[in-house]
Amino acid sequence: MLNWFKKKNSDANDGDGPDFASVDSMSKAIKLFKKGQLSKLHLMPLEFGGEDSDMNTLYTPDIVVELKARFDSMIEQMLIDGKNLSYSAKPAYKDKSVIPSALEISVTGDAEFSETINIW
Repeated sequence: MLNWFKKKNSDANDGDGPDFASVDSMSKAIKLFKKGQLSKLHLMPLEFGGEDSDMNTLYTPDIVVELKARFDSMIEQMLIDGKNLSYSAKPAYKDKSVIPSALEISVTGDAEFSETINIW
């Protein structure tokens, strides 16, 4: 899956990679999750006080969960080091799909930067 992610992110219009346009309901997303084709992702990490609730949950490919976890780990270390930070994760959607096409993460405060994870 990592290979499609690299290729997909190198050229978003090349036609390779998954197309989640038909996943237009949470019940469809949950079916894919139960089949192991999608993973659960928390917008606000549980470690940062996020809740395990529908409002804080997205379903994405495994690689997106892994990439976000790496980013969140970096932020967690900055917080441990005493940085005063605000964290925001915002999904972007295409068509009527409930699977985000991208995830935009931004950090403000003592450090300011952002990351966009392109999904499909």
